[in-house]
Amino acid sequence: MSNMKKIIVLAAALLLGWQARAQVVANAGYVHAFETMKSANYLTEGFDYDHASLDGFFAGANYYLNLDSVLDGLAAMPGANLSMLFGRYWANDDYRVRELALNLPLQSCYTYEINESLKVFGQTGPTLQFALSHKMINDNGTTYPLLSKKNDSHRARNPFNMYWGFAAGVEVIDMLRIEVGFDLGFFNLNRRVEDYDYLKSIKRNFLHIGVGYLF
Repeated sequence: MSNMKKIIVLAAALLLGWQARAQVVANAGYVHAFETMKSANYLTEGFDYDHASLDGFFAGANYYLNLDSVLDGLAAMPGANLSMLFGRYWANDDYRVRELALNLPLQSCYTYEINESLKVFGQTGPTLQFALSHKMINDNGTTYPLLSKKNDSHRARNPFNMYWGFAAGVEVIDMLRIEVGFDLGFFNLNRRVEDYDYLKSIKRNFLHIGVGYLF
């Protein structure tokens, strides 16, 4: 048998083994986004900071791939979910914010069994996020699509971000998962730094609380 055929057979065997030990986890929950905005201060040439928060929800699914052959209790959890955020950037601002985003987590999970009905777990890993829509709507109903490259009147947003997440939770009767997690964002969401010297960067972090059901 050629080396290529051996590789194909091995990959197929591994895939079938993973399929036999894999589960789908449907999940949904609450998400809270923290944004820190760093702006230049022309008088002191220093920097001022402003903060904003948005609330919303997420829903999606993960594929739970058991890796007990590597380490007992270890699993890989690739997945996809949609998140929707609402709010205002400032409490007295006239603009409402609406964002729809696609999130692609690729995390590792370690589960420890306390008894037959209860397990605890921790997970960590990266999540890629792509904003499908990010709009500001004023009280008159005028909408500003901030992901548009043609936006001249308001600062534009970078649609792509990457997070590193940490989460912990419990799994009940091999069916229900409850978790709390935090995701730290890396990229600057302000896409037009050269046009808006007063606004240097926008960074975002996430707090989420979710419930999952294992099929």
